[in-house]
Amino acid sequence: MNIILQNYKNLITELIKNYFIEKIDNIIVDFDDNGNINNYINLLSSFDNNMSKFMCYALKNLLEEIDKNYCKSLERKRKYHIKYKTSRTILTIFGEITYYRYFYKSKVNNKCYCYVDRLLGLKKYDYFDPYIKAEILDYVSNNNYSETAEHINSLIGNRISIKEKIKYLSRQTVRNVIINEKISKPKIIKNNDTEELYIIADEKWIPTQNNNHKKVMQKSIVIFDGFNVNGKRKSLNNKMTFSGRTDNFIYEAINYIDNAYNTSKIKRFYMLGDGAHWIKYLKYYFNYNTNIEIIQGLDKFHFKQCLWRILPDKSVLETLSYYILKDNKEDFIRIIYEIIDCYPDRTEKIEEYKNYILNNWNNIQNLYKYNLSCPMESQISHTFASYFTSRPKAYNKNIINKLINLRLLKKNKYNIKELFLNNIKSDIIIDLNKDNLDFSMFDKTNIYTNFLDSNRKHSELH
Repeated sequence: MNIILQNYKNLITELIKNYFIEKIDNIIVDFDDNGNINNYINLLSSFDNNMSKFMCYALKNLLEEIDKNYCKSLERKRKYHIKYKTSRTILTIFGEITYYRYFYKSKVNNKCYCYVDRLLGLKKYDYFDPYIKAEILDYVSNNNYSETAEHINSLIGNRISIKEKIKYLSRQTVRNVIINEKISKPKIIKNNDTEELYIIADEKWIPTQNNNHKKVMQKSIVIFDGFNVNGKRKSLNNKMTFSGRTDNFIYEAINYIDNAYNTSKIKRFYMLGDGAHWIKYLKYYFNYNTNIEIIQGLDKFHFKQCLWRILPDKSVLETLSYYILKDNKEDFIRIIYEIIDCYPDRTEKIEEYKNYILNNWNNIQNLYKYNLSCPMESQISHTFASYFTSRPKAYNKNIINKLINLRLLKKNKYNIKELFLNNIKSDIIIDLNKDNLDFSMFDKTNIYTNFLDSNRKHSELH
């Protein structure tokens, strides 16, 4: 440990001694001799509140000491003039702190430089510190703006409080962080070799704030390589969800497959959905290897739903299913027209359902031939419906993209906080899959090494 770090250690030791000796009367509370749960709550609250205040007090003093040491260093005197000293207020998880630090002017090009802000990676003019922003982005991926603001407010400062705490964040604050902050693209993890991949697809209509809450279609596909069975429950193995309103998300899915799997080992794609045109068309995107067989299937839910809408009668449903699975189109059509004769007022609708079955005839055959199931309805429900449409509300189109990205990162089990902090010093979205980018600056060992290097010259003077 060099002299600089030893000085910081001594400083913190003195801060602890002085602060708690001075505050000892505030920490030890008067107890009610009659026995009361408030005795326990007040004791916890007292310790908690004073610990939060001490953390703010210690952090402020440490930052100012770091800046003061740099100001006295040989490196600073060689490179920079002192321009002015000013305060900065930031909100941390422990509470609000205001510290003073120097701004310097370069002797070479007259550019301004703030050592302590640069050392800590703090953006200019930001009131909320990076960890609070990371916590906002992580929490809002699973909750609405109001719940996120309440959660973050409950974390700041003392956590044990019966009375209402200070509210530092509002719904608008949360929204601003979502809009303005960038998150790096996660690194794709290599999965085990597989011969079969499942691609299931569907869409969700999300209301917007434009044109009287006109809805936009959010398409989604889920890729996985098999099912994990635990009793009666099934889960999807190595599930990865993609979504978008243009075809770009499909190319992201293809890129994921190329990076996550050994494509030379893949023999078959199973593609399932509700029969929508864009879902049927997916086979042309993924048919990039002539050795891969693509088998399409219709979601069983939509198949059964269509038969039930033709005529809600169990015996009729079983009869129609029998002819379909036996590949007997002639008798299937015959039964349909017998139903139309009985219900002529429903002719148009029954014709529509008949055509739906005929257009997906082969996909229905594959569904049973390969014993396929398509859990896409539950995926859409958990990923999109529960978040965007469970309660009446509408969204700006731009923020839909931001929220969808956060939602997918959460559902795909990526660490949102880490991805945000990786990207905090960049004006573009960093792609962690690119080999030419160096992210060693975020390694804890290197941060410590860089800190030592920045202070070594000053310590040598002593």
